[in-house]
Amino acid sequence: RMRGQSGKKLMNTSVRIRPLAVYLEDLRSPFNVGSIFRTAEAFGASRLILSPRTPLPTRPRAERTARGAGRAVPWEVRELADLDSPGGVFALELGGRDIGTFPFPPAGTVLVGSEELGLSPEALRLAEASLGRVSIPLAGAKRSLNVSVAFGILMHRWHESLERADGLATDGGGRP
Repeated sequence: RMRGQSGKKLMNTSVRIRPLAVYLEDLRSPFNVGSIFRTAEAFGASRLILSPRTPLPTRPRAERTARGAGRAVPWEVRELADLDSPGGVFALELGGRDIGTFPFPPAGTVLVGSEELGLSPEALRLAEASLGRVSIPLAGAKRSLNVSVAFGILMHRWHESLERADGLATDGGGRP
C-alpha cells in the first residue's frame, strides 16, 4: 500500500514530479533514510520503495532528517522480487559507468544499497539485465561516500539530464 501524499506538485515548489523511483535495499540508518527522502523530494522523485529491512521514514530519527519529505513523497515497503519499474532499473554501485556519461532514463528506478554491504547479488543482476550500474568517480584515499551524499549527487545528475533533455537546463540559480 502506497503511503505519503499523492505524487502531485507540492505547494511552494517549482520542482516537477517525474516518473523517477528509488528502491532502498537494506539501509540501516534512519538518518540516511530521512536524508534520501528529503533529497528525492527536492529533485521530484515520484515514489520511494523500501525493502522490509530498511528503517521506515516514520521513525523519529528519519522524520527529523527528512523534514516532512516522508509525508510528501509516496512510499511503500516491498521485496525486490516484487519491484515493478516501467522505464527500467539501474544501480548506484561501484564498478559502473561513470556518472558523467551514464545515459539516465526519462523514467525508471534507481537501486540504492547499504553503505556496508552494497546491493545484493539479486539487485545487481536485476540492474545488469536492465540499464546497468552508475558510479561516482572519487579521488580521495578512502574512495567512499555516505550513501545519502552519493544519492544526492546521483539525483542532481539525473534531474539535470532530464532538464537538459526538456530544454529547461538552468544556470544553477533556477534561471534558464
